[in-house]
Amino acid sequence: MKKALPVLLLVALVGPVLAAPVPKTMPTSALSAPSPTDAGNLSQVLSIIAEHSPDVLAAQAASHQADAQVQQARAAWFGKVDAYALSQHFNDPRLTRPITQPPNVANYPFGSNQFGYGLDMQLPIDLSLEIAAGVDAARSRAAGARWSAEDVRLRSLLQGATLYRNMEALAGQQAALAKQFESLQASERVAQAGLKVGNIARVNLLRVQAAVAEVQASLASVAGQEKKLRAQLAALMGLDTFAALVTSPETGPTALPDDSGTLPPNVLAAQSALTASQDKMQAAQRAQYPQFFVNGGWNHNAIQWDSRPVDTWQVILGIRVNLWSGGAQNSAIDAAQAAADEANQRLRGAEDNLRAAREGAEAQWNTQDQVYHAALSGLLAAQESARIEQDRFGNGLGSATDLIDAQSTLARAQAALAGALAGWWQADDALRYAFGKPPLAYSDIPSTNLKTSANNTGETQP
Repeated sequence: MKKALPVLLLVALVGPVLAAPVPKTMPTSALSAPSPTDAGNLSQVLSIIAEHSPDVLAAQAASHQADAQVQQARAAWFGKVDAYALSQHFNDPRLTRPITQPPNVANYPFGSNQFGYGLDMQLPIDLSLEIAAGVDAARSRAAGARWSAEDVRLRSLLQGATLYRNMEALAGQQAALAKQFESLQASERVAQAGLKVGNIARVNLLRVQAAVAEVQASLASVAGQEKKLRAQLAALMGLDTFAALVTSPETGPTALPDDSGTLPPNVLAAQSALTASQDKMQAAQRAQYPQFFVNGGWNHNAIQWDSRPVDTWQVILGIRVNLWSGGAQNSAIDAAQAAADEANQRLRGAEDNLRAAREGAEAQWNTQDQVYHAALSGLLAAQESARIEQDRFGNGLGSATDLIDAQSTLARAQAALAGALAGWWQADDALRYAFGKPPLAYSDIPSTNLKTSANNTGETQP
């Protein structure tokens, strides 16, 4: 009867723990435990990143700046008009305007103090197409800035999804460790009771206590990793903290992402950069051509501010050809050519990296698929092994060491399954990024006030 008591007690305490299903939600650490009503699925997190990430907002601002520079380049076609006002004081009387040829001073009074105002007009005639090349270069840079902003958005979404998936892996690991910890605590209580009645040796109790301490250390390590990931994710989202609960997915991707045949934004940005550099080189070459212009102006001049005013106007049609600039124009052409060569090599590198990234991401996707199914098989085997060891121990045929080892194996199998599932989704997100797509969990849901609610309460519901 004394031998059966600790055995029955162990079965009663350990049985429900081994039979419990694998939790899907990661319990957060005691330092930042949110309320049970908090929620934060990946779709909501990615929506916040797309709208409030500092990197995304900075890239969008750079795109707006490039669009404004297009308008600035186009404005050169329309010339400019300046208004001026001058107050001139001489030591002796002067003509209000220069003497014309032939000399005629009858209508031009003299005075020491003169005041005038008027307009100056400059209008280029772009027969050399230098301005047109500059506008084309600005448009290509604007297109590149838009593609770069889109690439920053996709990379930020991928980074956010990766951090979230890592938290999901920690969720499974922490849940498995928590389950193992409960089982070991139950075994420790049984071992202590058995030690008192002489059924269990002291070495078995020490073995269980050492295992409990090891699991406690592992839980502390997981909590530290979780805290670091939460800080990184909050910074990416533009928030102070991220304390929402993380929910693990139950299944992996259903199929490989489809390739839509379009290039990702980073390659399109490299193409736009090459086009912009080529247009800039054309502008530098056309700057050597004769430049035509129209200048003009109107002037109202008077003595003593308002006495006997004189109005004059002029129109100048001109052509300008640079004969010597110290080699500045040739250097500008060489610099533009070098920039075009650099952009061409960067485009080739982006295309090569894209091909390698797609092949690698697809291979990783298939690998993680196999890893997940292998982990699932391992979990089933570990569950069956733990059940067998529990039955043997309950019948007095197995040792406590065998039961503890089976529990540890089961915990590792549960953590491996959660890690494989998170890694599979990470591979899916990486492959979608290589195809120029956001993570599958991302959706363009309205996220007004998402930032405020997530900052204050940990909730990220739209």
